[in-house]
Amino acid sequence: MSQELDKSHIRNKRAILDLAGMIECSSRHSSLAYLGYGCYCGIGGKGSPKDKADWCCHRHDCCYGIAEQAGCLPKSHSYDWSCIGSTNDYCQRILCYCDKQLAECLGKAPYNNKYMLYPNFLCGSRTLSCRYYKEWNAFRRKNARTY
Repeated sequence: MSQELDKSHIRNKRAILDLAGMIECSSRHSSLAYLGYGCYCGIGGKGSPKDKADWCCHRHDCCYGIAEQAGCLPKSHSYDWSCIGSTNDYCQRILCYCDKQLAECLGKAPYNNKYMLYPNFLCGSRTLSCRYYKEWNAFRRKNARTY
């Protein structure tokens, strides 16, 4: 049983490292610089995104929401991010897609130091809808699971 816990823990670390690696390849900042950035970067998210980078994180949260609806575990399912498109596993494809979109978006967005470690109470309590992101409907149709 402890081996199962160890494997799960390793996969969880690996999934986080997958995302961190992508961000650091695409952005001029360490992935750690985005923990607690704005209202959506890091764990959780609510309120209105503060800038373009925060919008990137909101979009990523929504993408992970779609992955979870499909039965995937975004925070523990790992993938080989250097080989996007080479896997037949649906969860690996969608999670790689979500993380790739975030990394590319953060790479284009300016980093504003005033949103680093932004206090959650300034974000408000309302969670912004994900309905703005229509490209995921096309992704889901194109990459639908076949059983």
